Amino acid sequence: MPTPGALDRCTCAAPSPTQIPRDLSTLTDREGTVLLLVATGLGNTPIARRLGITERTVKKHITSLLHKLRVTSRLEAALIAHHQHHDLCRAKRPSPTFLPNPAPPI
Repeated sequence: MPTPGALDRCTCAAPSPTQIPRDLSTLTDREGTVLLLVATGLGNTPIARRLGITERTVKKHITSLLHKLRVTSRLEAALIAHHQHHDLCRAKRPSPTFLPNPAPPI
């Protein structure tokens, strides 16, 4: 049985921080593309391979977009990407689905 007053403190109905719209216009095209790929569950190495950039560059993009979105984790960023997917795609970024997938290193 809940303690008296527990329901008064319940925040279940409050919007989660990831549901609060973020200004995605601050993201560069590359950061937006990286964010879409993070939202699909890809790690840094697969993102780097897909985009033809180094893993270190992916990490820099992720650090930058986390800061711009005012979040502290990839999960929070991915949730924002899911909630605002239409806004991300409307920015006419290259679709991660159609980006070239470079051959694996020899």
